[in-house]
Amino acid sequence: MGNACLSQSLCSKQQLLLTNKLEMAKTMDELQMRTVKVNTLMTPTKEQQQKQSEQKHQKGGEAAENWAKQNDGGQNAKGNAKDGEGTIGGELSMRDKEIIARCWRKRIATDRCDFFHKTMLRCIEASPKLNEIIACGRYCYRDLTKWPKLNRICQAQFKFYERLIYELNMDERRMGDQCTRLGKTHAEYAQFGLKPHFLDIYQQSLIALISKMEFADDNEREETINAFGRLIRFIVEAMIEGYGQRVAELRTERRGSGETTEEKGKSDDELKSDRNELQNIP
Repeated sequence: MGNACLSQSLCSKQQLLLTNKLEMAKTMDELQMRTVKVNTLMTPTKEQQQKQSEQKHQKGGEAAENWAKQNDGGQNAKGNAKDGEGTIGGELSMRDKEIIARCWRKRIATDRCDFFHKTMLRCIEASPKLNEIIACGRYCYRDLTKWPKLNRICQAQFKFYERLIYELNMDERRMGDQCTRLGKTHAEYAQFGLKPHFLDIYQQSLIALISKMEFADDNEREETINAFGRLIRFIVEAMIEGYGQRVAELRTERRGSGETTEEKGKSDDELKSDRNELQNIP
């Protein structure tokens, strides 16, 4: 009888130990699962965030460089689009317009004029002469971020693009009229050194900034760069056409204004330089 009780007691203890082990194992598994979940939700360190940012910028830079190579730096970009995607300086496809409108709404309009301010600062960094041109040969602000005139130019650019995208629905004919008119306005600044090639600097700076934006994947980045590339090239070509028209008008006006032979010669030399600039840009 005593042996039976002892045996039963040992069995009970063994069962209890086994139960405790199973519960401990279950608890350990739950802790491991929680640890995995916590680890997957951990905020990246500053080094990791910096590395991720550098990788995104590198991809953006590579995408912009690829666009520039395919389009000869934006100067000879006709005919490089795939069938149905529109052509540089030609028609924009519906897909292009959708991509441009979406990018504008999600990534550019939210910052208002900041995007164009950064574009202009990049242009001035690439060609400091622009600073002098914008100032019309007068005093230039040392701190360009606080320059009222530059801020007004950036605000005007924002409104101009917003009008092209939403009011004109990127219709080529109506856009062409507006951009040609803007090109004629730019020709008035030729006396301060404004040349058509500055538009190519502007085009490359704008595309470079778009390439550095946050996108869902590389495919969306490439599509957006190409779509904006076609739009900006259309704008630049129309502006160059308007610039050339106004240059010719100014030459005619100068010849009929009774200038001296010396003054006419100086004006013609300046205009000849402008025409050469135009011929170098397709």
